[in-house]
Amino acid sequence: MKKRLMLALMLLLCAVLLAGCAGDKKKYDVGSANSGTPQQSTNQQAPTTGEDPLAEEDDYGMTLTQSLPTQVAATATPAPTVRSQYAGATPVVVDPIDKPTPTPVPKLSVTYVAYDAIKLGLAFEGPAGWLQDDTAADTFIIQNPNALIDYPATLTLRAEKVSGDYTTDNLKTIVNGMLKSIGDVGFDSYQPSQTASRTLLGKNGIYANYEGTLEDGRQVAGRVHAVCVDRVLYTVHLTAPKSQWTDYKNMVYDKLRDTLVVTK
Repeated sequence: MKKRLMLALMLLLCAVLLAGCAGDKKKYDVGSANSGTPQQSTNQQAPTTGEDPLAEEDDYGMTLTQSLPTQVAATATPAPTVRSQYAGATPVVVDPIDKPTPTPVPKLSVTYVAYDAIKLGLAFEGPAGWLQDDTAADTFIIQNPNALIDYPATLTLRAEKVSGDYTTDNLKTIVNGMLKSIGDVGFDSYQPSQTASRTLLGKNGIYANYEGTLEDGRQVAGRVHAVCVDRVLYTVHLTAPKSQWTDYKNMVYDKLRDTLVVTK
């Protein structure tokens, strides 16, 4: 009887041990992770379609900043103070090498005298001391003799009898022809303006400007003006150094236009 009781206890103990081993095998069996319903990883990234990539960069930047040691911000060098009238100006690099100072263009100074273009039947006021040329029957020329100017300013007047009074279109054709003739000789570059209307000798006329660079490099400017009065075509051509064009226009051309009269 005692032996039977001990045998029963041993069988019961074996059954308990077998049951415990079966439970441990289920708990630590790595193969069981691939069986049954798969589970999602908590580290899987959400799709980025439609998200703002700048937001991702901001998040990344914040994480990176937090992982770095704190740094002391560098002190910015203050910008030099600039006066308001020079603000936005382009800095000019100073050339340390001494260079010759360009010869300043002399300021035009004019005193006026009366000129009588007898062959043309015209009279006007112009700069005193200019050289005259009236050898041609239909042309009267005065020229600045100042030797300090590399391009002598010249004022040329012409008069030509025509068969009838010219219209505005006729005068435009004359002025454009003058511009073409001027630009065809001696210029490396040449730019005429559009024509415009302006009175001369009390009649409606047409004028135009031009500027250009001669083949020797000198820069010049000029104006041509045409008008028809009593079947006589009058033309004016003033040419001068480009650097002094405004002075010559104001002091020579404007004075001529204000004082020009027909004497016969």
